[in-house]
Amino acid sequence: MKRFFTLSWLSFKSRKSMFKIEEFLCYETLYPLLTLIFYCVLAGYSYQTSNLARWVAGNSFLLCINTCIFTLGSTFMAERAYGCIRSLIVSPSHKLGIILHKGFFTCISAMVTVILGFLAGGLIFSVDYSGINWFFFFTAVVTAMFAAAGFGMFIGIFGLVTDQMHFVLNFMSYVLMIFCGANFPIEQLPPVARIVSGFLPLTHSIEAVNMLFGTISRFQFIRLLLQEAGIGILYYLLSFFLIRLIEKAAIKKGAVEVF
Repeated sequence: MKRFFTLSWLSFKSRKSMFKIEEFLCYETLYPLLTLIFYCVLAGYSYQTSNLARWVAGNSFLLCINTCIFTLGSTFMAERAYGCIRSLIVSPSHKLGIILHKGFFTCISAMVTVILGFLAGGLIFSVDYSGINWFFFFTAVVTAMFAAAGFGMFIGIFGLVTDQMHFVLNFMSYVLMIFCGANFPIEQLPPVARIVSGFLPLTHSIEAVNMLFGTISRFQFIRLLLQEAGIGILYYLLSFFLIRLIEKAAIKKGAVEVF
């Protein structure tokens, strides 16, 4: 466990060491906040409303995309660019561990970004947080980041079977924006799209957080978070089985990568 935390921290520091503190703050805080402001302003004009609590909450959760989707999802693509892919593939360590080492502290960073985005968005758009149960909110954030990290890990494995990861990552980021209920009510989506939405991370946690602005049913709230955690576990399991299949295919082909 100590080795895991050490490797995770070193991996996190290596990714951030290229930025000065002001560059880091702009990239990790200011840029995501501007994205949140854009979508909230767009929603205000589109739906002709000044009550933007729902969009502030949803888009604050979407701020994790930079870390949980692009950082974790580009793991093997980045290692290929650094010339390390061969060493990683033939190493005895499990390949999921490579992604987890990169993802642990970056996911903590994502939690901080989501919370700051939620607070800053509320301040900018005059959202009333007086009735918020903050313990429930923090629980929803942790659960959502757990599920989003599993999803990012699952996507990252496709870096071994395709050389078009830039397209895959950007495509999946927009899938989350459209289908998770942050900007478009899930009820307005076509029936097939609602089914897709139910299997995506963030969907249930965003619905749960939206309940905090009104009358909250604890049973319903807990049920939504359990569904979110279950989706996260599903993606972790899919990642495990997928990486095993890819390893077997690579051994059979005698190639480092399958594509």
